Amino acid sequence: MNAPTTPIIYIVDDDPALRDALQYLLESVGLQARAFTDIDTFLTVYQPDRPACLLLDIRVSGHGDSSPQQQLCKRGIDVPVIIITGHGNVATAVAAMKQGALDFIEKPFNDQLLLDCVHNALAEDVVRRRARARWQDLMRRFDTLTPREQDVLRRVAEGLSNRRIAERLNLSGKTVEVHRAKVMQKMRADTLSQLIRMAMVIGILKIYDVED
Repeated sequence: MNAPTTPIIYIVDDDPALRDALQYLLESVGLQARAFTDIDTFLTVYQPDRPACLLLDIRVSGHGDSSPQQQLCKRGIDVPVIIITGHGNVATAVAAMKQGALDFIEKPFNDQLLLDCVHNALAEDVVRRRARARWQDLMRRFDTLTPREQDVLRRVAEGLSNRRIAERLNLSGKTVEVHRAKVMQKMRADTLSQLIRMAMVIGILKIYDVED
């Protein structure tokens, strides 16, 4: 069964009046919204396969010593977060953005400004989902490579020539050519530049330490 494609806006705020006002505003323009008093309740119903963003009040505390954003990170939840803050909490909101929040909006907020932030967050969610899907697809291709082919790909990504790769791996030039052709085929890369971009997406240079 396919996951719902209609975006949902999650609201986490311990102020019932603000929760209701936000949900009413969002639903009045045709958006779907769900509101919760705390981050733990949100986590029990969050649908990772559904487009979404999260409106999170800065006053909401996390579990234990973790902030709500840290809890999201620990669970691998990469939903765009918009922080709702009071005038006296701007510095805290900026700190939250350094932890990965996409934006923050001050209370009392302008309705259109908030809606613009929400639409921007939903657009960001689309970008992130496409990037994750691309990464997962390329990793599936990478996993079809033999260990030696992965070694060759690593060194191609480092910019080494076939001759240098052969020296590094103690192989013949012909063997490197064969491995390189297999890498291109399995990764479904038409050009060297395309292969290098693929290597950058999956983080080949970060997975391994570059040798001198």
